[in-house]
Amino acid sequence: MQISIEKTEGLERNLTVSIPAEDINSKVSEKLKKLGTQVKIKGFRPGKIPKNILVQRYGKHARQEVLGDLMNSTIQKAIKDNKLSVAEAPEVIEIKNLDDGGCSFIAKLEIMPEIPEIDYSKVVVKTEVSEVSDTDVDEMIKKLQKQKQEWKDSKAKIANGDLVTIEYSCTQDNKTIYPLSGTEKMGIVLGESGVPDELVDAIIDMKVKESKTLEISFPKVFNVAEMADKKLDFAFSIVDHKKGKLPAVDEDFIKSFGIDSGDKKDLVVEIKRNLGRELANTIQVKTKDAVLVALRKEIKGLQISDKMLARETAALAHQAMERARQNGIENPPHPQHKEFEGLARERIMNSLIINNIATSQNIQVDYTKVREKVMEIAQTFENPQEIAEYYYGNKELLGTIENAVLESQVIDWLSSKIDLQKKKVAFNKLMDTTAT
Repeated sequence: MQISIEKTEGLERNLTVSIPAEDINSKVSEKLKKLGTQVKIKGFRPGKIPKNILVQRYGKHARQEVLGDLMNSTIQKAIKDNKLSVAEAPEVIEIKNLDDGGCSFIAKLEIMPEIPEIDYSKVVVKTEVSEVSDTDVDEMIKKLQKQKQEWKDSKAKIANGDLVTIEYSCTQDNKTIYPLSGTEKMGIVLGESGVPDELVDAIIDMKVKESKTLEISFPKVFNVAEMADKKLDFAFSIVDHKKGKLPAVDEDFIKSFGIDSGDKKDLVVEIKRNLGRELANTIQVKTKDAVLVALRKEIKGLQISDKMLARETAALAHQAMERARQNGIENPPHPQHKEFEGLARERIMNSLIINNIATSQNIQVDYTKVREKVMEIAQTFENPQEIAEYYYGNKELLGTIENAVLESQVIDWLSSKIDLQKKKVAFNKLMDTTAT
């Protein structure tokens, strides 16, 4: 059997294989012999069917099966022997039957790009750290109070933090955009609802029954698809206005959050524990992102295959559609794949970096950490043990956790090799996901 590998274009390789007739014939004979013990042909007992009859009836099919098996096994052997890291499933692009009964074929492979060596000691990464202060705990208690505040009708001027119901309609160049007829209602907690700032500013100091019209630029992702990513003339009136009254931080309030003692000290301990866990996760994510940004700069000329990029881009576009649906947009517009190419390229490079280091440094998944991560997730549900068992019974979910743990282990290894410079900042600043 002759095997040769030819570099064609970029990351593509052509694997050319010639399979001798004797190899094929030997396998075909074995298959026909086995088949002779299984099939029934009138006039012959199983296992006593003449070879020429088997060849006549099943020879062509047996040869096709044998060639398929030999091609697959040969491709896998060539990949293993040549230590190729394949990015895409090999594709057989040409098959020739030789005059002597042998066969040759060409399979197209696409290999993974090679990560160049990096001097990690010269990679400088700046990251932020923080700690949970008493002020941070007080702010969280205030947020918990707002969650349980009572809303009461008000005739006063509208202020930030108030709950307002508006009735509205949108037009563009005098053409009705939404709703197509009449008006629509929308409830807004000013300053907390994520609606455009122009609308919030316009509502401040208004009263019930008052109306306004203004031009508003709506974001690309908005819960009304017809209004998303458009500049519209927005006509609205105030139909309801309520002001909130915060509850006292008393025993009943504290017990409502699962603190059986009703003691504020226990509430503070629980809040500090939860904020500390969120902080640790955020620091880990931001450190990982900063490290990977620095390493991507080190390998910025890395070649990525078009197929890998197309697959990752399509996955990101699909995820964007699903998020839009989860946010209440029934028929979100199909995103342009080009919008996601940059992020797709980054994700592919991140994966290549992580896998390369895990392999070269022999970093294996720490299953103790996998268990800890599963239990951390499970503890946020009412029946932790049931959730943990569900994760361990679902290979796809557990695989996601294993990948995350391995990634974390690689980042820990990298953090010990690079020049990681930490800067202490306020808790709110570090936790601000909108900061760039």
